[in-house]
Amino acid sequence: MKKVLIIGIISLLVLVSFAQSDHYDIHPQFTHHATPEEQLLLKTLYRSVEASTPPTGPVTALAEFQPMGGVMIAYPLGIPVNLVSELSMITQVKVLVYPASDSNTVKTYFASNGVNMDNVDFWVINHNSYWTRDYGPWFILDGNDEISVVDFTYNRPSRPYDDAALEQVTNKLQMNRYEMPMVHTGGNYMVDGYGTAASTTLVLEENPNQNATSLQAMAQNYLGIDNYMFLDDPLGEYIAHIDCWGKFLDVDKVLIAKVPTSDSRYQDYENVANTFANALTPWGNHYQVYRVYEPGRYQTTPYTNSLILNDHVFLPITGNQWDDEAIATYEQAMPGYTIVPIMQSNYTPWENTDALHCRTHELADKGMLYIKHYPLLGNIDVPAETRIEAEIKPLSGQLLVEDSVLVYYRINSGAWLITALQPVGGDNYEATLSGIAANDEVDYYIFAKDQSGRRERHPYIGAADPHHFKVMSVGIEDQPVANLISIYPNPCRDRFVVTCPKTIQGITVHDITGKLVYATTGSGVTESISTTDWVSGLYLVSIEDKDSVVYHQKIVKR
Repeated sequence: MKKVLIIGIISLLVLVSFAQSDHYDIHPQFTHHATPEEQLLLKTLYRSVEASTPPTGPVTALAEFQPMGGVMIAYPLGIPVNLVSELSMITQVKVLVYPASDSNTVKTYFASNGVNMDNVDFWVINHNSYWTRDYGPWFILDGNDEISVVDFTYNRPSRPYDDAALEQVTNKLQMNRYEMPMVHTGGNYMVDGYGTAASTTLVLEENPNQNATSLQAMAQNYLGIDNYMFLDDPLGEYIAHIDCWGKFLDVDKVLIAKVPTSDSRYQDYENVANTFANALTPWGNHYQVYRVYEPGRYQTTPYTNSLILNDHVFLPITGNQWDDEAIATYEQAMPGYTIVPIMQSNYTPWENTDALHCRTHELADKGMLYIKHYPLLGNIDVPAETRIEAEIKPLSGQLLVEDSVLVYYRINSGAWLITALQPVGGDNYEATLSGIAANDEVDYYIFAKDQSGRRERHPYIGAADPHHFKVMSVGIEDQPVANLISIYPNPCRDRFVVTCPKTIQGITVHDITGKLVYATTGSGVTESISTTDWVSGLYLVSIEDKDSVVYHQKIVKR
């Protein structure tokens, strides 16, 4: 109802028109930034935004790099037709068209330019622009094990059809939709699939009746976001979208742009890169921060504005001297992925503030084979920590193939070994890796297959970039007290136990944001702690022994 009213109000204020040349929308009226009228409307129109009941929890916001079933674009195009062709070779392409007669025109145009029409569908949905990223759907896995959509109030109020399009898109996808009372935009939102999200402080400015705490609470209720990072925008441009300079490549990988030391913004970019380098990921390790050179300003270098779609990365290039370096950066950061450079078109060239990512939007696979796993990483002790645990959900409704739920692992870069993951109740599976000794280095990944034919790995790319850990010790003799403290099971579900060779004087637990979630005093060498009411994610456990020595360990709640 809200969006129907908005259309009525705004249509009286704004005359929407399109100019088109050779199937490309060159937007004589609309630009990627807010018009003066929109800036004024943002201060008044969204003072009070209606909301729906939040989805049933627990909720997980899905990341761009998780399994997807398609991609959404708009016609008239804002992307080169060769990108449409490339996308159609690997996935379903959903094209917003309006009026319906445009679909006949574009079919001929696409077919004559090598587009695989078997993978193209036309959705007759009115829209104002081709920025499907900004007004497109945010996908979640809700507590009913269904892929659903979270809607928001689009921060471009004089584009009513863009804002209203998402309801119709959700109907086409046959998914539930939840209305989150937050002014936002897709270009300023990135998420890792494990409860961490990041935006620039633009979201604070555009929600003046909210603050960081209330926005965090709203994101937690609707998106399952436990750690919402609000970051200063180093770009210094009108748009203030995070995808103009940063991108999650995986749960523990982030790409941040880099500018010359002579650029006045240099330290701003370094500051945001250092913020990630010093932060802990939901997996308990530090981010691997990759940098891509984007001098911008005087030449177009929009390299973080790429689209990850399953095992492909579509990278905007402009023919300048830094294109090859950008391609090499992605190849280094994402081994095993197919990097597809996409040259800009003459009608809608790439911009530093508006490129490929802004003009496309991935669509979640409603029947995805969902794997959630907190990996063993870094330096660990064995044998206690060689147990592999995973949550595996075939959302297609089809059963898992019993002999195809596996862990592949190799020791010291040797031959790949295979062990089966065994069901332990519900959607949970476990396996134990054997044959591992002190100082061994181990690579591994999880594989699962269901009867719908879906095959997935964790990490997504599998053997090309597996999880990795190193064994530090196998015995307990002569180890310091810190090495003898045990927290198990880890990851945990409803409870974990702390044991210490000395009497425990106290235990505190903080979440990844630094909030205290548990505190107790002790009198023995063992303490059992309930985690039933905790949200999933990483926690820091501090154990103080009878000599007032404090030890710190990490635990993951599933």
